[in-house]
Amino acid sequence: MPVDRSKPVTLRRSCRACIKGKRRCDQSWPTCARCLSKEIDCEYVNVPLTAKLNLKEDSGSHANSESSGVKATLAPRISAHLRLEIAKEYDPNIIRFLVAGLRDLPAEFAETQKTLFIHPHLYRNGLPTSVREVHNICRLNMQISQTGRASVTLLSMLRQQSTQIRRRLNHAATFEELLGCSQALVLIQCILILNEDAAPSPYSEAVSAMLAGIAGRLFQQAPIQLPQALSPRHAWLLAESVRRTIIVCFMLRSAYSLNTRNYSVRTPFVDSLPFDLRTNLWDNDSDVSWQNALSNSNGSMVSLHEWSDGLAAGRVRDVSGFSALILAACKGQAVSTIPFPPVETYMAT
Repeated sequence: MPVDRSKPVTLRRSCRACIKGKRRCDQSWPTCARCLSKEIDCEYVNVPLTAKLNLKEDSGSHANSESSGVKATLAPRISAHLRLEIAKEYDPNIIRFLVAGLRDLPAEFAETQKTLFIHPHLYRNGLPTSVREVHNICRLNMQISQTGRASVTLLSMLRQQSTQIRRRLNHAATFEELLGCSQALVLIQCILILNEDAAPSPYSEAVSAMLAGIAGRLFQQAPIQLPQALSPRHAWLLAESVRRTIIVCFMLRSAYSLNTRNYSVRTPFVDSLPFDLRTNLWDNDSDVSWQNALSNSNGSMVSLHEWSDGLAAGRVRDVSGFSALILAACKGQAVSTIPFPPVETYMAT
């Protein structure tokens, strides 16, 4: 089945007119600036996740919902710097599960060059320099971990490597380089801040801010539309890698806070992050499955909040390891606590 090229994979939610015209969309609601100036219809594939409902009751209206003057207005597009924070405390078992899951990522990457947020087929010309260097360190860390001893030399090497990669990230010339540096830094922090063998260190706001900064920069600099030269599968892998890297940044930030001070915070920005329902595609190498999935992609994007709500309500058929960590990080729940509602209520994945 041929893939519909008129619906390219996008990383952000531009309106249809800006996508078709290959123009940058400011994602204003209900009409973006470009459509407003051209006086054309402005339609979004998904309504931007910046909605704020303002209820204004008409003076001559009655109490029923049809006649009351309820007007919906939407705020400007999401900012990665929203300061509203919601504190949360979790059961110690959930914290241990979340920390252990993220702590295992470097070892998983050392063995397979693949994790929940790094896919080996993404980088066609081989792993970026930063990711390749960190892969070697992850292999060394796995070997040392098998001896049951923490290595002061390795921790020093990780801190030095982290400083070097942060310098590269700040001067990244391409988005691919920015993504590679971000992924490498996340892996390093998984070892540094979740190391169970090293002496415990006090909570560091600088580390937390760095992880939030990485996620915010990826979100802000992600291309609105991907090149047509990319194959449908490669385009999806790039978009999904960006989405997952951002989500893992915030999960790691939350796990770090929970592990060191027994509570964490969540912001509306994190809840509003885009999430692709088709989680099975990450591990699916079948060309037929890809053609079918990408030719029928309408309605596949939801917010992270919607996905975690669906998980908690038992509306997801097969809960992957990635989704189990999301459930723990966002809801403080284990997969074993999920109810089993009627099949017709399942989310389409």
